[in-house]
Amino acid sequence: MGFSSDISREFIEVPDGAKGQLLYKWPDHQIRRWSKAIVDIDEVALFVTQGRVVGTLPPGRHDIDAGELPFLGDLLDKLSGDKAYDSELFFATTREFPDLAFGGPVDSVRDPETKLVVQLRGFGEYSLRVVDAAALITNLSGTVDLADPAAVVHWVSEQVFKATRTIVTGHVVADQWPVLGLAARTPSIEAEVLPAANAAVGGYGLQVTRLGNLTINVSDEDADQLRDLARATAYTALAGSFGAYAQGEALLGAGEGMAHSQGAGTEALAVAALGVGGGIVGGFGIANGRGPAAPAPAPTPAPALAPEPSAVVATPAAAYCSHCGQRLPEGARFCAACGTAVLPAS
Repeated sequence: MGFSSDISREFIEVPDGAKGQLLYKWPDHQIRRWSKAIVDIDEVALFVTQGRVVGTLPPGRHDIDAGELPFLGDLLDKLSGDKAYDSELFFATTREFPDLAFGGPVDSVRDPETKLVVQLRGFGEYSLRVVDAAALITNLSGTVDLADPAAVVHWVSEQVFKATRTIVTGHVVADQWPVLGLAARTPSIEAEVLPAANAAVGGYGLQVTRLGNLTINVSDEDADQLRDLARATAYTALAGSFGAYAQGEALLGAGEGMAHSQGAGTEALAVAALGVGGGIVGGFGIANGRGPAAPAPAPTPAPALAPEPSAVVATPAAAYCSHCGQRLPEGARFCAACGTAVLPAS
């Protein structure tokens, strides 16, 4: 925009709608001579010509004149009759911008305690402020109006998360930090992340002033798996062997089944539980404070019984006629061939 005589250009300041910007660019490329620049308490103003910062203004009210600001002497615009300075003017906000988020997947690591491979995640918030507006303009943002600082904030968030990822993974792998319980190490993690992040963003005139709500965790599925394995390991140590622990788990499962079953199913589960329970007593060796229970003696086999003699069915002998020799039917009283009477058997 060229030189203007509009009275609204007499007072140069950041409009209320732009107070939340990291960097605000005054719309005129020619700054009216003898106008007033009002720099708020949380701002710094910069005159930039051809991509080079030629002067800065601290908080306060300033007369735009080379007599007051000697660095403006070389910026007089001859085309305006020396009534304007040919320069761009920027206002950088120097207060903290809080509650900026970062986070994502950290890395897949092997938990030193359980030896399981789990996916670590990290999330948190940080506060950001501009500490060198000249470096921000010349090294990062360029000479543009940052109405939306999302690109700058996104880049800083990436640097903070990168530092977090490197530090946490390094401690888990090199220093054998267990994955469960990382929350207890949050203060030490933050103490390392903060300088590491600032080493990355400091050259661009920015500073991460603090971290908040830093959380390092694993997925719900991995967390359940770690807890289950830790519990099984502890119980195995108490039981003396994994086999004894497995028997205990089986007995507990059978007991739960009996509590929820009905009728004949209850009896069947009771029998199963008694069978497993017998193994438990022997496996743990803690029945009544004594050692392993002795096996029950084998039952004495019953004497073999002689097979009963099978009943013999007598077959009656064949009868013949005493006169003609004809075979007689059973119970016959006379011979059917010759009519001779059959004598009774003696």
